[in-house]
Amino acid sequence: MKFITLAAALLMSLTVLSQADLQGKITDESNQPITGATLYLEELELGTMTDFNGNYHLETIPQGSYKLKIRMLGYESQTQNVRLESNTDQLLNIILKEDISNLDEVVVSASRHSEYLSEIPASVSVVGQVKLEEFSQVTTNISDILEFTVPGLAISTGTFSNWGQTLRGRSLLVMVDGIPQSTPLRNGQLGIKSINPNDISRVEVIKGATSIFGNGGNGGFINYITKNPTSNKRLEGTTNVWGTSNLAKSKDAMGWGVYQSLKGNLNKFRYYISGSLEQTGNKYDADGVPLLPTYGFDNTDIYSAFGKLEYLLGENQKLSIGGSIYKSVHDTPFIPVPGEVQVFNEAGDYQIKAGYGIKGVISGEEPTGSTLINGQLTYNLNNIFNGTTNFETDLYYQSTENIFFYSDKFENGGQSVINAEKYGLRPTFNTKFGSYNAIDVSLTYGLDLLKDKTNQGLLDGRLWVPNIELINWAPYAQATFKFNNQWVVKGGLRYDDMNMDIVDYNTLPYSPKGDGNYNPSVAVEGGKLAFNNLAFNLGVRFIEHQEFIPYISYSQGFSIADLGSVLRSAVASNINDIQLEPAVTNNYEFGFMSKFSNIQLEAVGYYSTSNLGTGVVFVDEINTFVPSKQPQQIYGGEISVDFTSLDNRWQIGTSYSYVEGVKHQIGDPNNLSFLGGDVISAPKLTAYVSWKPTEKLNTSLRLTNLGDRNRFDPFLDANDNWAYRHTEFPVNGYTLVNLSMAYQLQSNISVSLGINNLLNEYYLPARSQWASPLTTFTGAGEGTNAKLSLQYKF
Repeated sequence: MKFITLAAALLMSLTVLSQADLQGKITDESNQPITGATLYLEELELGTMTDFNGNYHLETIPQGSYKLKIRMLGYESQTQNVRLESNTDQLLNIILKEDISNLDEVVVSASRHSEYLSEIPASVSVVGQVKLEEFSQVTTNISDILEFTVPGLAISTGTFSNWGQTLRGRSLLVMVDGIPQSTPLRNGQLGIKSINPNDISRVEVIKGATSIFGNGGNGGFINYITKNPTSNKRLEGTTNVWGTSNLAKSKDAMGWGVYQSLKGNLNKFRYYISGSLEQTGNKYDADGVPLLPTYGFDNTDIYSAFGKLEYLLGENQKLSIGGSIYKSVHDTPFIPVPGEVQVFNEAGDYQIKAGYGIKGVISGEEPTGSTLINGQLTYNLNNIFNGTTNFETDLYYQSTENIFFYSDKFENGGQSVINAEKYGLRPTFNTKFGSYNAIDVSLTYGLDLLKDKTNQGLLDGRLWVPNIELINWAPYAQATFKFNNQWVVKGGLRYDDMNMDIVDYNTLPYSPKGDGNYNPSVAVEGGKLAFNNLAFNLGVRFIEHQEFIPYISYSQGFSIADLGSVLRSAVASNINDIQLEPAVTNNYEFGFMSKFSNIQLEAVGYYSTSNLGTGVVFVDEINTFVPSKQPQQIYGGEISVDFTSLDNRWQIGTSYSYVEGVKHQIGDPNNLSFLGGDVISAPKLTAYVSWKPTEKLNTSLRLTNLGDRNRFDPFLDANDNWAYRHTEFPVNGYTLVNLSMAYQLQSNISVSLGINNLLNEYYLPARSQWASPLTTFTGAGEGTNAKLSLQYKF
């Protein structure tokens, strides 16, 4: 017995002495650490992940020869042969190359954790930093950038407002790092312009109804992912200066801007900070007439500040704090002259004269604009529960102030302002359960908590939309199953419980048409409203062959109508008599993507239904806005093709988006009528040609074409004049051509020139046409204008 014990002890000692440790660091080609890369010794079924510094450590490995596999989303996988000697520590540093040959891009918004684009059973558009920098040579207007790069997104409005810039005919949710920028309690339709494009690392647009982020995203959502403080130096930065001018008429049309960013690495502390100032001059149409100043870009000061600080608490723990301020101040020397619209006959022949600006001052009017403030504290803890789970939680704050233009639609006139504050907490877990019979399973789950306080009043103190306080809690779970690296099945659930408290208030006398016909003031007794909804999604994607990656999916969306618009137009004396109910959207989608040696193709078709309209509509008979009660059906398709030459000197691409929608009265599904232009965009075609004749010069020519949409018949109004209803007005298409050129003067200095509306076409943006019955929103688009930029990196 003693012999056996002694032998066992000796054997254990020899085993310990024959073990080794393997450690090192994983970086990219820029020597930046890669967090979350997996390393796996297949023979031993032993693995680990890199920490926030890119370091890894595999302990007590028996001596011998092994194959070490290294994987990371977005990078080429590697296999290293390692030979471990007994009782030694071996150092192995590895550099991973970005996987540019693969179809995949890494997306985080679709499921709140990193995953390959090709494995998501939904239509996703990603606008990366390279594209953002290229388009920023032409414009700082993010709406114009997204209208070209995102199939399915409606055409830009040509103004600071994104009212009518829907996604597949549905409302969209705008977020910055997941923080909602708009509120369903009173949507000011200004959310798309909520951060400086220079501070964006990439834009992720998830299309179709979504249950992952909840209320407000019936058509999908736009998530601006901000830049991270990744650097190997203590200090480096970028300086950007630019000038702009309208070339159709250059008098007083000069504008300028400056942007500065700094970032660095101070051991465990990393930082990224930036600030910018932009001033625009006068804006003119193709004929040299000042543009309508309502929601205008002319004579606007735009300020932005952004910062993100990271502190590494340990190998697997990180604390981040970030924030941004984006403020615009529109102080124009012009006052608006409304447009004119005339319908001549029953056939619907019509004429629109665009509104414009004339020199003048409106007594008492204050500058318009918006201020958006975001703050976020994030804690990350990786590799918990035996290395299977990553945890992230963030506490965020968001504040909005939107000051609108002076309007004589109020009794005695006035300017309205939306004030909103949000507080949120979002703990999120992502667990990988490993492989079972060639099945990989992962689960993302968590809880969203939100408190939103909103009102809309006039600057003189009158209250238009009463104080509303929302408390929303929503647990959710999203599961992903991967079978034999051939099929991906994704499904999820989300339950929203929304409770609103509305104070007593009096409606303001208001004339929606500006014709002096004011609705009477109504005393409304407030109270509590509650909504809840269970939404789910399910999708399947086949991923075995890069040449054909099809998917099919079903998803639900959930939203309440623009509550503020409803409350301010109330005719009932009690909040419980307004009969509000949520709109639930069901989205069915089929699509595929393909990539060959130098051609990439994506196509998708979709169909969505909703039990109600997903917004408010104007009713001429009662002269007010009410929630849309008419069920909707929306359908359409998108296709995009991109070609890159073998020498990478030429890039050619095109996309086409088509959407249509109908509504019907409840109980009469066969009596269909078309949806208005505020919901359904006319067909959109984009095309581009990029040419890089030398390593230093890059040029690009882009075309955006809006098609026609004529779906409506006129009616006889109360004065026996032919007219079209609000938003139900024909749209005539137009074509715009933009040019950009960039030249690398030195390795760290470049200059660029962008020209918008190169052919100086006179046109009315789509919104100016379908909203023309209101006349106050009917303005022409800007004529030829240019932006000259200089960038310096140090």
